[in-house]
Amino acid sequence: MEALSGVASGMAVASLSIQLIQSVGTIKAFIRDVKGASKELDRLSELLDRLNSLLQDIRDVMERQTSLQGQHFPGPSMTIFDCLKSCESSLQLLQGIVKGYARAPGSKASNIMKLKDDITFGFKTKEVAGVEDRIQRDIDYLHAALGLNSTNIL
Repeated sequence: MEALSGVASGMAVASLSIQLIQSVGTIKAFIRDVKGASKELDRLSELLDRLNSLLQDIRDVMERQTSLQGQHFPGPSMTIFDCLKSCESSLQLLQGIVKGYARAPGSKASNIMKLKDDITFGFKTKEVAGVEDRIQRDIDYLHAALGLNSTNIL
């Protein structure tokens, strides 16, 4: 029974990391579409790249660890799942900010509307910086949880 719950938790972690990878992709697509992106958006894009790589690594490790579990291999640490849930919350905050500024495909806005949107987004830079700090903290926690998981394997 314990092996079955470990397999389920490993698959839950892998599934959540896939969802987060998709969320990162959505946000990165928005950032790419912003012409003349500010330094804040460039920095955020780099942070999201690091998060994306880490999420892919976590997914790979969890899938491998889950597949080897029947061979006296320990189940994945639920700390990773908890860290991913925190990361999901941070990404949802960022997606909320991004969705407020995303234009519908094919819509054309006047230069005045674009300027207004840029100014409004400029006021949100503190909010974006706060989310950026949260994401960096989530990355640090994920690294620690992955290290703890590796220690459990040894």
